[in-house]
Order: sequence, then structure tokens, then C-alpha cells
Amino acid sequence: MIGSIDPLPACAPAAQSLRYRDFITVALLVDKPDLFPDNWIYIHEPNVRVGRIQNFRSWSPEMVPDEKLSCLGLEYFCFEGDGLWTSDDAELIALATRELAEVGLAREDEVKDGCVVRQKKAYPVYDDAYKAHIDTIRADLAEHHPPLHLIGRNGMHKYNNQDHAMMTAMLTVRNILAGETLYDVWNVNEDAEYHEGGVSTEQEALGSVRLVPRRVRPAA
Repeated sequence: MIGSIDPLPACAPAAQSLRYRDFITVALLVDKPDLFPDNWIYIHEPNVRVGRIQNFRSWSPEMVPDEKLSCLGLEYFCFEGDGLWTSDDAELIALATRELAEVGLAREDEVKDGCVVRQKKAYPVYDDAYKAHIDTIRADLAEHHPPLHLIGRNGMHKYNNQDHAMMTAMLTVRNILAGETLYDVWNVNEDAEYHEGGVSTEQEALGSVRLVPRRVRPAA
């Protein structure tokens, strides 16, 4: 977004220095009924590369209307351009099929089809410099582009969940309508307890404190 502003803002180097973790989902159609009731499970088996497995029917039966089948999304955390990201779809489907069998959820011959979705910049990286870069961007935009409001996970480079990403948009709209900053949306973050409804939601979302990573100092 910063790179699309003409002329290029002074904060462009700070924006370019922000880093992201990318994400691949390999969706496998499995010839078995639902394999577990959860929306997703995290995988800690050291012999596989998959980090999480979604069960799409647990989100909604409409996502897998055939009750005899399951659709599981095997999720791989990666960086754009690395070996996983550049693997072709057939290789990734084969890898996910093997790993689904490795963790014991289904046999390889029970996987009937698959597809691959690559998601760039899924996870903002919290390194020891990111906060300084964000402060630079915020100050530059506030001075030179005050009508431009940053919201959401990628807009604010904050690892908020969906609820809090939406909350930043809702509170920003209230600020715009009021013509003043009623809410500091930068205080809405992923550590807050979230409950739907009313003023209490706003106060809980605004009241949490996000831990900032610091560089580890060598032992004296």
C-alpha cells in the first residue's frame, strides 16, 4: 500500500523492512466421514512438516455437503520463494497425503482429490525492529496523509484475530464519523479477551497490553 502512494512517502523503506510469514493450505478430499469434531488441530509430530489441520465441515456442513466424505486442510507455514512455496501443486498434494497417513488420520488410498491455496503475507513477523518501522509509518502518514486509516492484520502489521481486525475497522468508522479520534485503534490487539456486544467489548479490546519482542542480550 505504501508503495502505491505517489510520490513515494519517506516511510517507504520502513514499510519494505516489514517481514511476513506465508502460508499454504493443501485441501484433501478424504473418503471417510468426519475424522475429528474440532475446527482444527495443531500437529506436533516432528516427522511431518504440516503444522495444523482444518476440518472444514466443522466450520459449516455446507462446506462438505457429502456426509460420506471429509475435506481436511493441511496447513504449511513457509516463506514465499522457499522450497515449500515453489513446489508444484502435485508435489504438495502428495506430501500432504503422505503426512495425513503419517499422523494416522487416513490412509493414502482414502485421499480422492486435492487442491492447493497459497496465501502471501498471512502472518506479520514480530522481529525486534518491527515496532520502530510501524512508528515511522504511522508518523509519516499522520503528517502527510491524515485521511488514510490503517486497519486489520496486514494494514496494521498486527497479528490480530478476525474479531479484533474487524473491531479496528468498526472503531475507525466511528472516528471518521465523529471527526475526531474517539478510539485509539492501535490499542486493539490479539491478547484481549473478546466477547460480543456493546461497550464492554470495546473496553476489553482496547484494554490489553501486547508484549513486544526484544533482542536477546548475550550473557555477560
